[in-house]
This record gives sequence, structure tokens and C-alpha cells, in this order.
Amino acid sequence: MSWIEIIENSAYSAWVRESPSIFAFTTILALHAIGLAIIVGINFVIALRLLGYVPEIPVAKLKKLYPWAYLGFTVNAFSGLSLMASMLQKELNNWMFLVKLGFIALAMVNMELMRSRIFDDPVVVNGGVVPQSARAFAITSLFLWGMAIITGRLTSYPYMIEAWVGKLAGG
Repeated sequence: MSWIEIIENSAYSAWVRESPSIFAFTTILALHAIGLAIIVGINFVIALRLLGYVPEIPVAKLKKLYPWAYLGFTVNAFSGLSLMASMLQKELNNWMFLVKLGFIALAMVNMELMRSRIFDDPVVVNGGVVPQSARAFAITSLFLWGMAIITGRLTSYPYMIEAWVGKLAGG
């Protein structure tokens, strides 16, 4: 038996996938949406501020949102792993799912770089001028999280995307 089959056939995975309980798939999916809303929402607020919107919010105060973003990511990671374990073979063969994971990884790297280069900068924290690089981090954040959401939603429709791309290519 492969490790994929072991995970998919575990009692926990079967419970997530097959239980009629509202605390199984439904609650885990809801937690996944809540975690996503937290991390993406916080990144959206930070990005908008770094792009010059809501200038009355001091940039330094936004650093206090990072623990909440990590909480959202943690909720998302655990709920996502639970959902993935319940249908591991299907997800590992779903190219859109793998693209989604790539966007999430890049978005998290961007978030960490933004934190370290902008929010750990003593000049910025003490009310100084926000560096021009903040704009690039903000735009990149909006793009990557947006694509993570889009590709995450499209994981349910990989064959539709393949057919659409095939029509665009003349196939």
C-alpha cells in the first residue's frame, strides 16, 4: 500500500470525506474559508495602505496585523491539509491544485519579504518615508493572493480549464 493510500484510508481522512456530521467536511471547509478571509484580508489592507490608500493609518501600526495573518494561514494550512488528505490522490493529480499551492507559497514568501524589508525597517517604523519597494510588494501581494483564490476555486474544474486552453490554442 502506498503512502497516498495510507493517508486516504486513514480513519481521519475517511471521517472528513464520508461523515454526515456537520463537524466533518462542512466545518473544515468553513474554517478553510475563514482562514483564507483572514490572511487575504489582512494582506489586502496592508497592500492598499502601502499603495497610498488610507494614509491616515500609520504604516508601523500595520505590523500588528502580522500575527493575525499567521493565524489565518495556520487555520488555512490545517484545514487545507485535512481536505487534501481526504482526497489526496485526486489532488496530487490535479495540476490546478498544484498551481494554487505555488501561488500560496509565493504569496507567503512575498509577505515575509514585505514584513522584513518594510515593517522591520526602523525608518518606516518611526514614521519615516515608506520605500518605493513597498509598492512592488503591495502589487505583488494583491496579484499572488488573487491568483491563489482564483486557482483554488478552479481546482474543482481542471478539465474545464484544459478544454478552454485547448480551444484558445486551436485544439
